[in-house]
Amino acid sequence: MLDMMINMVAQKVGISPQMAQMAIPLVSKFVLQKSQPNQASGLLSALPTEITGMFSDSEKKDFMTNQQDMTEDDMINALDSQCGVNDKAKSKQTITEIMGALQQNSGKQGGDMFGGMLGKLGKGGFSNPFG
Repeated sequence: MLDMMINMVAQKVGISPQMAQMAIPLVSKFVLQKSQPNQASGLLSALPTEITGMFSDSEKKDFMTNQQDMTEDDMINALDSQCGVNDKAKSKQTITEIMGALQQNSGKQGGDMFGGMLGKLGKGGFSNPFG
């Protein structure tokens, strides 16, 4: 599943598979950090183990106890600098494609949560992605 996701994101956005492979855990982590702790717990349960296995037990515990105030621009800048995308439009599209793929692969509960975030992203950002 993860390899399919990597290739799909790379093809749709026009980035290398290596960039997509680095972006998936970054976007997943961003979503979990941005979520309220009870929602992060639900997402961790709903996400495929190939995704959740990328995080340490300490990180998972942090997701379920702390919510971080991060913006869409923070994520775009992280993709640009850490994955080498260096194109704000492609970084935003990468976020959207990864979140869409996570939505499709995370069952109903996770899918509903990612759908809410995608709706906020499509309206110019998501300061409160689930509200």
